[in-house]
Amino acid sequence: MKNDFDFGPVADFPDPVAGVDALPLPPMPAAPPVRPRTRSHLKTLRASALLGALVYEGVWLVVFNKRDDLAVLPRTTLLAEVAIPVAAAWLALAGATAPGPRGIGPAKGRLATWVLLSPAVFVGATLFAGPDDVDIESFWRHAVRCFLVTGLLGLGPLALALWAFRRSFVAAAPWRMAALGMGCSAVAAASMTFLCSVGSPAHVLVGHGGLMLVAGVAGALLGRRLGEA
Repeated sequence: MKNDFDFGPVADFPDPVAGVDALPLPPMPAAPPVRPRTRSHLKTLRASALLGALVYEGVWLVVFNKRDDLAVLPRTTLLAEVAIPVAAAWLALAGATAPGPRGIGPAKGRLATWVLLSPAVFVGATLFAGPDDVDIESFWRHAVRCFLVTGLLGLGPLALALWAFRRSFVAAAPWRMAALGMGCSAVAAASMTFLCSVGSPAHVLVGHGGLMLVAGVAGALLGRRLGEA
C-alpha cells in the first residue's frame, strides 16, 4: 500500500532561525591583563617583602617593653642568644629560596636536609648554650604568653613571605613552604631575645621556638595549595 503525504502545509510554519545570521554578536569579554612575573619583578617583590618584614619587627620592638636586664647584659651573651635563631632562620630561608642547578630549586633530599637542619641547629645550640635561669613565673603560663607574642612578631613576616612566594615553586612546594614558615618564625624568635629575659632552654624552645614547629607543619600541609606554581 502506498500512502502519499502532503508536505505542502509545512511551508506555512515560520523558520525559527531565520535572520539569526544578521543579529549582532555580543562583544567578547576582555581578558584581564596578566603581568608577567619576570626575574627582576620577583627580585623586587621579595626584596620589598624582606624590607617590610624587618620594618614590622622593628616597629613591634619599639612598641613592646624591653627586657629588664638589657642594659646590663653582656653584649657577647646577647649576641649569642640572637645568633642562634638567626642561624636557624638563615638555614631555612636559604633552603627555601635556593635556585638549584636548573632554577627550580635544589633536589628534594638536599632541600629536606636544609629544612630539618634549621630546627636541629636551634634546638641543639639552645640546649648547649642556654643558661640555667630560674623563672619566677609558672612555666606554662610564661611559655604560652611568649608563644603568643612570638606569633604576633612572626605574623608579618609569614604574611609577606606568602605574598612574595605565592605560586612560585615548581618542585617540592611543601618542603619549601615549610622552610619559609620555619625561617620567618626563627626571625620572630630572634626578636623575642630583646623582649624576654628568661633564657633557659625549656622556655626558649617552647615559648620562643614553638612557632617554628607550628609554621613548619602548616607550610608543609598547605604547600601544594599555596606555593606550587
